[in-house]
Amino acid sequence: MKINFLKLGGLIVILALSNNLVFGQKSKSDKSQLDAAFIASAYTITAGECVNFTDMSTGNPTGWQWSFPGSQTPNSTIQHPQSICYYYAGTYDVILEVQNSTDVNTEVVAACITVEPNTTTPIADFVADYTTIPVGGTVQFTDQSQNGPFVSYAWTFEGGIPNASNEEEPVPVAFTEVGTYTVELRVEDESSAQDNELKIDYITVIPAATVPPVADFMADRIFITPGDYINFHDMSSGSPYIWHWFFEGASPDVSNQQNPLSVLYAMPGTYNVQLIVESNMGIDTITKEDYIVVSATDPCVAMPIADFKASQRLIRSGTRIYFEDKSLNNPTTWNWYFQGGYPTYSAVSNVINGIEYNAAGFWDVSLAVNNACGTDYLYRDDYILVFSGPVNKYCDTITNIGSNENIYCPYLSGSWGYIGGHNGQKIRTYADYFEQYSFTQIEALIVPVVQCEYGEYNSYVTFYIWEGNTTYPETILAQKKLLLRDIPANFNNVVAFDSPVEVEGPFFAGYRINYVDTNSDGISEDIFNVSIVENRSYPSAVNTLYVEANSVWSTATAKFAIKTSSAIKPVTCIVDLDEFEIANEIDIYPNPTSDYIYIKTGKLEIGKDIEINLIDITGRVIITKGYQVGYDDLRINVSNLPQGLYLITLNTGNNIITRRIMVSE
Repeated sequence: MKINFLKLGGLIVILALSNNLVFGQKSKSDKSQLDAAFIASAYTITAGECVNFTDMSTGNPTGWQWSFPGSQTPNSTIQHPQSICYYYAGTYDVILEVQNSTDVNTEVVAACITVEPNTTTPIADFVADYTTIPVGGTVQFTDQSQNGPFVSYAWTFEGGIPNASNEEEPVPVAFTEVGTYTVELRVEDESSAQDNELKIDYITVIPAATVPPVADFMADRIFITPGDYINFHDMSSGSPYIWHWFFEGASPDVSNQQNPLSVLYAMPGTYNVQLIVESNMGIDTITKEDYIVVSATDPCVAMPIADFKASQRLIRSGTRIYFEDKSLNNPTTWNWYFQGGYPTYSAVSNVINGIEYNAAGFWDVSLAVNNACGTDYLYRDDYILVFSGPVNKYCDTITNIGSNENIYCPYLSGSWGYIGGHNGQKIRTYADYFEQYSFTQIEALIVPVVQCEYGEYNSYVTFYIWEGNTTYPETILAQKKLLLRDIPANFNNVVAFDSPVEVEGPFFAGYRINYVDTNSDGISEDIFNVSIVENRSYPSAVNTLYVEANSVWSTATAKFAIKTSSAIKPVTCIVDLDEFEIANEIDIYPNPTSDYIYIKTGKLEIGKDIEINLIDITGRVIITKGYQVGYDDLRINVSNLPQGLYLITLNTGNNIITRRIMVSE
C-alpha cells in the first residue's frame, strides 16, 4: 500500500492508495495524473538562435527539472524556460521531469530541436577553464566564436582584474571578492557585422578553503526503473571548486559539473557512484557502492522504516535547505510534506533542489515511504525553526505532560514511600522517555522536587541523560551528581549539565537515588520524591516512565499498574553554526581522530589568549590548555584517551565554540 499525507490544521490525514503497486508505472489516461509535457516556440532553428519552452504538464506539478543538452543553458528549474540558445549544428534532446506531492514523471523528446548550420553571420561564444573558483583565483577565457575572422573583440569581466580586454585570448582574469559575476564578449567581423554573448552569473567565486575538502553527495532517487533519469547534488564540505563524477552503468558516465542532472540508467542492475572533489587545500574521494538500483520490479526484502535528515534546522527566513532520506530497507516511493515550505510536497527520495522557508515559525516535516513489502511514515513536529532575523540558538522546555493533565506525588500502596522516589520496593532509577525532534541539545532538567531530606551529610542523587534507541536506558550521554542538602523541596529545581548534551533523536531523562539506612530498620533516611502525572486510565493512554530495581528495568505500568510520566522537563536547544566561528574561519579537525586534534584559529588576532577544554560525556574535564594564537594550528594529543565521544570547547573570552569530537582507535 502507498500512503500520503495531507495536513488540515493540526490534523494529519493519511491517504491510503492502491495496494496494486506497480513500481514505476505511469498512467496517462486521467488528466489528474501527473504527466510531463511541453511545447517549444520553434523546433528548427539556425545556430545562434534561441528557443522558449512552455510547460504543458498535467496533474498539478510543483517542481520542474529541465535538461537541454547541447544548449548554452544545459539545465533549468523554472516552469517556463526562456531564451535557451543553441550555437552548434545538430539535433538535440529535451528532457522535462516534473513532480507533485505523490509522483514523479519524465518526458524525453529525442531530437526535439534541430539546429541548422550558420556559416555567414558572427556567433559570439566563449568558455572558461573554471566557472567556480576560490577567492583570489584566476580564470582563463577562451574564444569559441564562429564565422570569423573577426577584426575586434570586446570582453567585459564583472568583478574581474582586469575588468576588460580587447584581445582574442585575454590574459587570466583574477577575482578577489566572493560573489557571482557576469561575463560578456562582443565580436565584429570584416563586414562590421557584430554579435555578443552575455553569460549572466557565469563565474562563481567562493571563499578560499581553510580545511581539506570532504566529498559527499545525494541523488534525488536511488531506486528507478530502466530508462529513468537521476539528478545528483553535491553536498561536499570544505569549499571544493573542482568536481569529477563517475557514474557506473549510466549515460553520461562522467561529469565535471557540480550538480549533474538527467543521468540516464537504461539497464537493470546496481551501480556505484564516485565523486572526487578538489580545493586549494587538497582532494577527497567518496564512492557509494551499489548506490543506484535499477529494476523493473520492486526489489524489497522488508518493510521500509522511515527516517530523514535536514541539512539545517535553525534558519533565517528566505533560506533554502535540503532533505536526505535515511530510511531503511529500500523504499521505492517517497511522499514528503513540508509545512511552511515551498514547495510543500515532494515525491523524490532526496530533496536536492531544496525547500525554501520564507515565513517565520516552527514547521513540521513528514515522510511516508513505500515498497512492495509495506509502508511506514515519520512525522516530526516543529522540526524546522525559522526566524525573521539571524538566530544561532533557540531553547525551550519539552514535556510528556498533556495540557489537561495534573501532576501529584502518590504514596506507594501497601508499603512505605512514594511512587516517584524512595519506597519499600527499593526503586533506584527513574527514567522518562522523550521522543521529540525539535532540538539538538539538552542543557538542563527542570525537576519538580516534592520532598528532599538527607539521612547522611553527603547523601546525593544523580541525574542522567541516556540514549533512547533501546527498550530501556543503557548508554549514558551525561550525568550530574547533586547533594541532597543542596536541593530545596517543593521547588522546581534546575539541574544544569556541565556541557550541553548532544542528542540526535529519542532519549531518556531521569535520576538515580541511594537508600541510606543508618538504623537498619529497612526504611531509608534519605527522602527524595519527584512528581508524576496522574494515572492515565483511558485505553489509548501511553506510559513513558520506566523504573529500575535490583538491576531490572520495567515500565511503571508493570510495576505500579498505572500509565504515567515523570514531571521532569528537559531544557532543550537547537544550535546553528556560530557566526563568530564562520567569520573567523575557525575549524577543528580531523573528526574522527585517533592521535591529534588540530585547531585552525583562522582570522583570530595573533597573540590572543584562547583556552581549550576537552570534556568526556560525563561532563568531566579531561584536558585544559591555555594558548596564544599564532601562525600555526594548535594541536592536542588524544592518542592516550579511550575511544568514545568528547566535547571540545574554545573560549576566547567573549565567545565560546563547542564541537563534538569522536576519538577512534
